[in-house]
Amino acid sequence: MRKAVALPSAAIALMSVIGLATPAPTEYRTLATASMERAIPRGFLLYESEAARKRLEKKVVRTRMQWRASDRLEELLLIDPCATGKQTDTSRRSARTITGRSVEWDGDYSEQVIVYRDEIAARAAVRSLRSDLRRCAKRNRNHFTYRVKATPIGDEAFMVHMFKVASIDAATVVRQGRTVAIYTLPSSGDIPGDPPKWRPVEYGGLEARKMARKLADTPL
Repeated sequence: MRKAVALPSAAIALMSVIGLATPAPTEYRTLATASMERAIPRGFLLYESEAARKRLEKKVVRTRMQWRASDRLEELLLIDPCATGKQTDTSRRSARTITGRSVEWDGDYSEQVIVYRDEIAARAAVRSLRSDLRRCAKRNRNHFTYRVKATPIGDEAFMVHMFKVASIDAATVVRQGRTVAIYTLPSSGDIPGDPPKWRPVEYGGLEARKMARKLADTPL
Protein backbone atom coordinates (compact mmCIF):
# COMPACT_ATOMS: atom_id res chain seq x y z
CA MET A 1 0.00 0.00 0.00
CA ARG A 2 1.52 3.32 -1.12
CA LYS A 3 1.69 6.19 1.35
CA ALA A 4 0.34 9.64 0.50
CA VAL A 5 3.13 12.12 -0.09
CA ALA A 6 2.74 15.76 0.92
CA LEU A 7 3.90 17.92 -1.94
CA PRO A 8 5.84 21.13 -1.28
CA SER A 9 4.14 24.40 -2.09
CA ALA A 10 6.46 24.99 -5.06
CA ALA A 11 5.32 21.74 -6.65
CA ILE A 12 1.65 22.64 -6.15
CA ALA A 13 2.26 26.01 -7.76
CA LEU A 14 3.90 24.27 -10.76
CA MET A 15 0.95 21.89 -11.08
CA SER A 16 -1.43 24.85 -11.09
CA VAL A 17 0.50 26.48 -13.91
CA ILE A 18 0.45 23.40 -16.13
CA GLY A 19 -3.18 22.64 -15.30
CA LEU A 20 -2.77 19.56 -13.08
CA ALA A 21 -4.18 21.31 -10.03
CA THR A 22 -7.43 23.31 -10.28
CA PRO A 23 -9.44 25.24 -7.69
CA ALA A 24 -12.29 23.43 -6.01
CA PRO A 25 -15.85 24.39 -7.07
CA THR A 26 -16.26 26.34 -3.84
CA GLU A 27 -13.18 28.37 -4.74
CA TYR A 28 -14.69 29.16 -8.14
CA ARG A 29 -17.83 30.41 -6.42
CA THR A 30 -15.73 32.53 -4.04
CA LEU A 31 -13.85 34.08 -6.97
CA ALA A 32 -17.12 34.76 -8.81
CA THR A 33 -18.66 36.36 -5.73
CA ALA A 34 -15.60 38.55 -5.21
CA SER A 35 -15.81 39.67 -8.82
CA MET A 36 -19.48 40.59 -8.44
CA GLU A 37 -18.60 42.53 -5.25
CA ARG A 38 -16.36 44.84 -7.26
CA ALA A 39 -18.73 45.98 -9.99
CA ILE A 40 -22.15 45.56 -11.57
CA PRO A 41 -21.72 43.76 -14.93
CA ARG A 42 -21.74 45.95 -18.01
CA GLY A 43 -25.08 45.93 -19.78
CA PHE A 44 -26.94 44.77 -16.66
CA LEU A 45 -29.17 47.82 -16.25
CA LEU A 46 -32.25 48.08 -18.43
CA TYR A 47 -31.40 51.53 -19.80
CA GLU A 48 -27.94 50.39 -20.87
CA SER A 49 -29.61 48.65 -23.80
CA GLU A 50 -29.64 50.75 -26.95
CA ALA A 51 -32.91 49.09 -27.98
CA ALA A 52 -34.55 49.99 -24.66
CA ARG A 53 -33.41 53.59 -25.00
CA LYS A 54 -34.79 53.87 -28.52
CA ARG A 55 -38.15 52.44 -27.42
CA LEU A 56 -38.31 54.96 -24.59
CA GLU A 57 -37.34 57.89 -26.82
CA LYS A 58 -39.96 56.88 -29.39
CA LYS A 59 -42.58 56.64 -26.66
CA VAL A 60 -42.01 59.94 -24.87
CA VAL A 61 -40.22 62.40 -27.17
CA ARG A 62 -39.58 63.06 -30.84
CA THR A 63 -35.94 63.95 -30.39
CA ARG A 64 -33.07 61.93 -28.97
CA MET A 65 -32.47 62.06 -25.25
CA GLN A 66 -29.10 62.75 -23.72
CA TRP A 67 -27.98 59.84 -21.57
CA ARG A 68 -25.56 59.98 -18.66
CA ALA A 69 -24.13 56.97 -16.83
CA SER A 70 -22.19 56.92 -13.58
CA ASP A 71 -20.57 54.15 -11.52
CA ARG A 72 -19.74 56.47 -8.61
CA LEU A 73 -20.45 54.87 -5.25
CA GLU A 74 -21.17 58.34 -3.88
CA GLU A 75 -23.89 59.12 -6.44
CA LEU A 76 -26.94 60.54 -4.67
CA LEU A 77 -30.09 58.48 -4.45
CA LEU A 78 -32.50 59.39 -7.24
CA ILE A 79 -35.02 60.32 -4.55
CA ASP A 80 -33.91 63.01 -2.10
CA PRO A 81 -37.08 64.01 -0.19
CA CYS A 82 -35.29 66.19 2.37
CA ALA A 83 -33.18 67.94 -0.29
CA THR A 84 -29.99 67.21 1.63
CA GLY A 85 -27.85 66.90 -1.47
CA LYS A 86 -25.81 64.29 0.42
CA GLN A 87 -25.43 60.53 0.36
CA THR A 88 -27.52 59.24 3.26
CA ASP A 89 -27.05 55.47 2.88
CA THR A 90 -23.94 53.46 3.75
CA SER A 91 -22.33 50.05 3.10
CA ARG A 92 -22.51 50.28 -0.68
CA ARG A 93 -20.43 47.75 -2.62
CA SER A 94 -21.23 48.88 -6.17
CA ALA A 95 -23.62 51.23 -7.92
CA ARG A 96 -24.68 52.41 -11.35
CA THR A 97 -26.97 55.32 -12.22
CA ILE A 98 -28.30 56.13 -15.69
CA THR A 99 -30.28 59.25 -16.53
CA GLY A 100 -31.96 60.22 -19.79
CA ARG A 101 -32.89 63.84 -20.38
CA SER A 102 -34.44 65.82 -23.25
CA VAL A 103 -34.54 69.60 -23.53
CA GLU A 104 -38.08 69.23 -24.89
CA TRP A 105 -39.33 67.13 -21.97
CA ASP A 106 -39.84 68.21 -18.39
CA GLY A 107 -38.32 65.51 -16.22
CA ASP A 108 -35.81 62.69 -16.39
CA TYR A 109 -36.07 58.98 -16.98
CA SER A 110 -33.60 57.49 -14.53
CA GLU A 111 -32.47 54.08 -13.35
CA GLN A 112 -30.29 53.35 -10.34
CA VAL A 113 -29.05 49.99 -9.04
CA ILE A 114 -27.10 49.84 -5.77
CA VAL A 115 -25.56 46.69 -4.27
CA TYR A 116 -25.04 46.81 -0.51
CA ARG A 117 -22.77 44.82 1.79
CA ASP A 118 -25.60 42.46 2.71
CA GLU A 119 -29.37 42.25 2.93
CA ILE A 120 -29.41 43.89 6.36
CA ALA A 121 -27.70 47.00 4.93
CA ALA A 122 -30.09 47.07 1.96
CA ARG A 123 -33.10 46.85 4.28
CA ALA A 124 -31.67 49.70 6.36
CA ALA A 125 -31.23 51.86 3.23
CA VAL A 126 -34.86 51.33 2.21
CA ARG A 127 -36.08 51.96 5.76
CA SER A 128 -34.06 55.20 5.92
CA LEU A 129 -35.48 56.41 2.60
CA ARG A 130 -39.04 55.70 3.71
CA SER A 131 -38.37 57.53 6.96
CA ASP A 132 -37.11 60.57 5.03
CA LEU A 133 -40.19 60.47 2.81
CA ARG A 134 -42.44 60.55 5.89
CA ARG A 135 -40.40 63.19 7.68
CA CYS A 136 -40.08 65.55 4.73
CA ALA A 137 -43.34 64.72 2.96
CA LYS A 138 -44.72 68.24 3.42
CA ARG A 139 -41.73 70.54 3.78
CA ASN A 140 -43.65 73.11 1.78
CA ARG A 141 -47.17 72.10 0.79
CA ASN A 142 -47.20 74.49 -2.15
CA HIS A 143 -44.01 73.16 -3.68
CA PHE A 144 -42.96 69.82 -2.17
CA THR A 145 -45.24 66.88 -1.47
CA TYR A 146 -44.40 63.18 -1.34
CA ARG A 147 -46.79 60.25 -1.10
CA VAL A 148 -45.91 56.59 -0.85
CA LYS A 149 -47.76 53.35 -1.54
CA ALA A 150 -46.46 49.79 -1.17
CA THR A 151 -46.50 47.55 -4.23
CA PRO A 152 -45.88 43.76 -4.49
CA ILE A 153 -42.54 43.63 -6.37
CA GLY A 154 -39.38 41.79 -5.32
CA ASP A 155 -38.71 41.38 -1.59
CA GLU A 156 -40.18 44.82 -0.87
CA ALA A 157 -41.15 47.81 -2.98
CA PHE A 158 -43.11 51.04 -2.97
CA MET A 159 -44.22 53.73 -5.39
CA VAL A 160 -43.50 57.41 -4.79
CA HIS A 161 -45.66 60.31 -5.96
CA MET A 162 -43.59 63.53 -6.03
CA PHE A 163 -45.27 66.90 -6.53
CA LYS A 164 -42.74 69.69 -7.11
CA VAL A 165 -43.98 73.19 -7.89
CA ALA A 166 -46.14 72.56 -10.98
CA SER A 167 -44.85 69.15 -12.08
CA ILE A 168 -45.31 65.59 -10.93
CA ASP A 169 -42.62 62.95 -10.89
CA ALA A 170 -43.20 59.28 -10.21
CA ALA A 171 -40.90 56.53 -8.99
CA THR A 172 -40.71 52.93 -7.88
CA VAL A 173 -38.18 51.67 -5.34
CA VAL A 174 -37.61 47.90 -5.15
CA ARG A 175 -35.32 45.75 -3.04
CA GLN A 176 -34.30 42.25 -4.07
CA GLY A 177 -31.92 40.65 -1.59
CA ARG A 178 -29.05 43.05 -0.92
CA THR A 179 -29.69 45.17 -4.01
CA VAL A 180 -31.95 48.21 -4.35
CA ALA A 181 -33.19 49.57 -7.69
CA ILE A 182 -34.93 52.90 -8.28
CA TYR A 183 -36.81 54.08 -11.37
CA THR A 184 -37.99 57.65 -11.77
CA LEU A 185 -39.99 59.27 -14.56
CA PRO A 186 -42.25 62.25 -15.21
CA SER A 187 -45.85 61.41 -14.36
CA SER A 188 -48.18 61.47 -17.35
CA GLY A 189 -51.38 60.29 -15.74
CA ASP A 190 -52.05 62.45 -12.67
CA ILE A 191 -53.14 66.08 -12.42
CA PRO A 192 -51.35 68.38 -9.92
CA GLY A 193 -53.46 68.64 -6.77
CA ASP A 194 -55.45 65.46 -7.41
CA PRO A 195 -54.87 62.25 -5.42
CA PRO A 196 -52.53 59.85 -7.26
CA LYS A 197 -54.18 56.94 -9.04
CA TRP A 198 -51.22 54.63 -8.32
CA ARG A 199 -51.04 52.90 -11.69
CA PRO A 200 -47.75 50.92 -11.51
CA VAL A 201 -47.12 51.29 -15.25
CA GLU A 202 -46.92 55.06 -14.75
CA TYR A 203 -44.51 54.75 -11.82
CA GLY A 204 -41.80 52.59 -13.38
CA GLY A 205 -43.41 49.44 -12.04
CA LEU A 206 -42.80 47.40 -15.19
CA GLU A 207 -39.11 48.24 -15.17
CA ALA A 208 -38.84 47.56 -11.43
CA ARG A 209 -40.48 44.15 -11.82
CA LYS A 210 -38.16 43.22 -14.69
CA MET A 211 -35.10 44.27 -12.70
CA ALA A 212 -36.27 42.36 -9.61
CA ARG A 213 -36.46 39.20 -11.72
CA LYS A 214 -32.94 39.80 -13.07
CA LEU A 215 -31.58 40.35 -9.59
CA ALA A 216 -33.22 37.17 -8.31
CA ASP A 217 -31.32 35.20 -10.97
CA THR A 218 -27.86 36.70 -10.28
CA PRO A 219 -25.39 36.79 -7.34
CA LEU A 220 -26.00 40.53 -6.91
